[in-house]
Amino acid sequence: MSNVHASAIVEGDVKLGEGVEIGPFCVVRGDVTLGDGVRLLSGVSVQGPAVIGKNTILYPGAAIGYEPQDYKFKPGAETAGVVIGEDSILREHTTVHAATKTDVPTRVGDRVMMMVGSHAGHDSVVGNDVILVNNVLLAGHTEVHDRVVMSGGVMMHQFGRVGRGVMCSGGSILSNDVPPFCMTAGRNMVVGLNKVGMRRSGMSKDEMEAVRRAYRDVLRKNPPLSEMQDMLDERAQASEAVRVMADFVRDAKRPLMPVGGRKSQGRD
Repeated sequence: MSNVHASAIVEGDVKLGEGVEIGPFCVVRGDVTLGDGVRLLSGVSVQGPAVIGKNTILYPGAAIGYEPQDYKFKPGAETAGVVIGEDSILREHTTVHAATKTDVPTRVGDRVMMMVGSHAGHDSVVGNDVILVNNVLLAGHTEVHDRVVMSGGVMMHQFGRVGRGVMCSGGSILSNDVPPFCMTAGRNMVVGLNKVGMRRSGMSKDEMEAVRRAYRDVLRKNPPLSEMQDMLDERAQASEAVRVMADFVRDAKRPLMPVGGRKSQGRD
């Protein structure tokens, strides 16, 4: 049984799971699926196509699934929309824009917390167990991998990637790819390893030590990506965590963020 407030507008092909709550002055339109236990507290707007996973909570002013901020996209054009995972929290005035693509939606994973005013642009992908603090801005086509924490005011360039377990300090500007398990500060600068995040994720001491050595012996030397790839691949044979780093470098299409402000490296 769902509970829809009398002042809410629910129209179109809207599917409500068990225990859904749609509060006062919410607007839900189009092809929208709200999983069991989803709560739209008040003044929330959802435009389909959109899927919101069970037990996710949207706070007042959140706007989900509206057209991408892309001049090439015509209002009313077909879109794959938005998919938001389970047990996530989207606080006041968060925005997640619909995809420009017709086959792949904008995605926000499970157990994600988007704090006040944070934004996920069109065609972006946010992994699981991610925290986006107030006013984090993810441009279109960005990727944020699992267990990332972005502090207040972080800005991320379109098509950029942030690897697993990264911690971005407040106000970081990210226009290069950020390697897994690192910490960022300022503009395009890796300043160390996210040791607290690795420990909290349950990573073993041996794996943490393997990441530390890869950081010291490879990332700090900032070789060209082709050389970095070979060095990490060799070490990845004995470490799954280093394999995550090696795979991230292998998929790089943009320069990798350098350690300590050195010039970033791209492919040869």
